[in-house]
Amino acid sequence: MNQKIYQRIILDTQGDISRVTSEYVRKTFDVTCDQKFSVIEDYVYYIDNQCLNNYFSKIWQPDMKKWKYSGLKLVDEVNALNPRSVLDVGCGYNEFKGKIHNLTGIDPYNDRADHKISIMDFQPNQRFDVILCLGSINFGSRDKITAEIDRTVLLLEDGGTIFFRVNPGLNHDRPESRWIEFFAWNVPFIIELAERFNLKVLDIRDDANQRKYFVYRKI
Repeated sequence: MNQKIYQRIILDTQGDISRVTSEYVRKTFDVTCDQKFSVIEDYVYYIDNQCLNNYFSKIWQPDMKKWKYSGLKLVDEVNALNPRSVLDVGCGYNEFKGKIHNLTGIDPYNDRADHKISIMDFQPNQRFDVILCLGSINFGSRDKITAEIDRTVLLLEDGGTIFFRVNPGLNHDRPESRWIEFFAWNVPFIIELAERFNLKVLDIRDDANQRKYFVYRKI
């Protein structure tokens, strides 16, 4: 659950859910909410998703050229693996489409995805040789991140490879991102996940903009 949003609502309303009105949500979080919920936590989940949708469908723009390891360099690296199937999780504008062979892009917010859906709701009839998670599994609590990694690993073929770019918890510069909760990735957590999900860490590097780039192989 997004603690930024939750704590703000609790502070403003003193826990009185009747004060969480559509007008309050619009003025405070700059999103619309015409639904009524019986618990504050449901408002938090709804507002969090709306903030993510607004930012990543209307404000955020990609810049593949700035990434030293996790941008366009991956085209040749992934194609060299001769994958039968590649999944780009949180593909954004689906920029690898047509560059990386046999690629399917999913994204819950961007219309250019092959499937406009989250990783948790995606139900393909196959597993993938390669999965890209480049700035996409970055939002929310430790439990949410772990669940998304679990789901991603389930979609990966044995012996398959996952390429990651992750955020160490830094906010984006744009004011529209202020209510987004960026998870603080770190190397011990990367190693912990590898041990938990039976993955081999092939590489960990510092990429541009203080992001971490790392690669898992499914054992």
